[in-house]
Amino acid sequence: MSDNAYFVFSTPPPGMSLDDYGRWYDGHVEDILRVDGWAAARRFNLSAIRGDTSPTMYSHLSLYVTEGDPDEADAKLREASRAGRTPHAEWWDQVQICSFFGDGLEGPIDLDALDHAYMVFSRQPEQMPLDDYIEWYRTHARENLTADGFDAMWRYRITPNRIDPKAPGTSTHAALYQVHGELPALRAALKEAADAGRVGFPDWFDEILFASVEARAAAPTAASA
Repeated sequence: MSDNAYFVFSTPPPGMSLDDYGRWYDGHVEDILRVDGWAAARRFNLSAIRGDTSPTMYSHLSLYVTEGDPDEADAKLREASRAGRTPHAEWWDQVQICSFFGDGLEGPIDLDALDHAYMVFSRQPEQMPLDDYIEWYRTHARENLTADGFDAMWRYRITPNRIDPKAPGTSTHAALYQVHGELPALRAALKEAADAGRVGFPDWFDEILFASVEARAAAPTAASA
């Protein structure tokens, strides 16, 4: 399985429930997974944990695993859309949406195991090169895994694909933690790990732009035929 991922954040049209949106989206995912380069997907319902920047304003995530060159996968998806093979509903223009390509930094993600996730999207301080930030976060993420309830982790270097003009996303890094337990207990466990000195914070930590969401699976993993 590929290390690469594609994140599609969205919020359904006004008046549409997440359940109704999800039922339509299941068929949409099936259409996309018939396109070459699109290997697997899982849908999640989201709630904001911290921050007021992208992606905390969205209620739904469709997370795809892509294979091969991401640009080629994107081109084939656009071609399929133009050909009518991935049709959208008549209300699609009312959906708030953005998307990111993710270059995997920790190996292939286990979508089946990711029933409950703590997702952190961030941008490095202005003066710091992204590669340096990614290397620092490698250690930081492993320190976070010492907190009770944090079971596994995948990280991505992310770049925007579809930009939401109402909420332009500026994150460059995503950390997805597979977790168990309720959110208050998870946050308390992170604080306990920090208080115990198992998680360290550099002096520039407050300059990082953070946004985090809790994600709960809304559907089983779907895979291409």
